[in-house]
Amino acid sequence: MKRKILLVEDSPILIDGITNMLATTDNAVVDDFATTQKAAISLLDDTEYDIMIVDIELASGNGFEVVKHAQSEAYLHKPPVFVMLTNNATNDYRRYAKRIGVDYFYDKSMEFDLAIEKIEQLSKQ
Repeated sequence: MKRKILLVEDSPILIDGITNMLATTDNAVVDDFATTQKAAISLLDDTEYDIMIVDIELASGNGFEVVKHAQSEAYLHKPPVFVMLTNNATNDYRRYAKRIGVDYFYDKSMEFDLAIEKIEQLSKQ
């Protein structure tokens, strides 16, 4: 059974890249993507996902608010595993992400391959 993934990213190049990379795995598929905080929250409210890959900076809003929404008591589904993949990988952001419940935090420019490996690993569990 394939793991359902929500990709919250506003770069078309990265959306295509991540989607294509995960399409080659046996257990993971990007089911939906959102480029804004509002769209991501709407998708999360309608569908349960196993994994969410989320950037901090979005076309509108930010990924932290999306994670907080899926961690709130009002959220009706089981929270997905949160994988934050961002160009804003400062120590302050890393600490904040951990504090709000992000499971894995990766720097796009330095740890992209590690993030994809982790997502593939998570999809096999």
